[in-house]
Amino acid sequence: MKAKRRLLMVLVVMCGSVAHLTAEVQIDLGLNVPYYVGITTEDDDLDAALDWLFLLPDAKVAWFHAVKPVRLGGGLRLWTLVLQSVVYPTLAVEADAGPFVLNAGAGGGMFLFFGLYSGLQTAGVFVPDLSVGYRFTESFSLGAGAAFLFAPEVADLSSFGYMGTLFARYTIKPF
Repeated sequence: MKAKRRLLMVLVVMCGSVAHLTAEVQIDLGLNVPYYVGITTEDDDLDAALDWLFLLPDAKVAWFHAVKPVRLGGGLRLWTLVLQSVVYPTLAVEADAGPFVLNAGAGGGMFLFFGLYSGLQTAGVFVPDLSVGYRFTESFSLGAGAAFLFAPEVADLSSFGYMGTLFARYTIKPF
């Protein structure tokens, strides 16, 4: 029941974002290269720099509202490993600091999987992320970020997974 309430809250925020005519649609297409992954539990911290690199594409479609000096919004985020992909709702905050763009997001609660495994899952799993990118043009940026995975229903908040990435991001603002 809690998962359905969370989903309803996310959908209300997203619908509210779409309803405002002042909202700005933004599509971010990224290629991430994870360089560090780990999991922290209350007993241990297992982490390692990766010996081999791989591309982890992602896409985010969001509706942003300018609330100076930041932009607040909501949308959908997709991560893919080509054979397996996941889409989930996300809330985001974005700000410009000179040529840098700062991003923070929190998503989860509902996950649509497709690929080798397909299905819709609701769970108390949340995916916050932070990133800083240097904007070379209005559309293209390079930067670094971190994503976390919290599952408080499975373990307490002292247990979480994390991943550091370097990324190239292309931003499209169609409207």
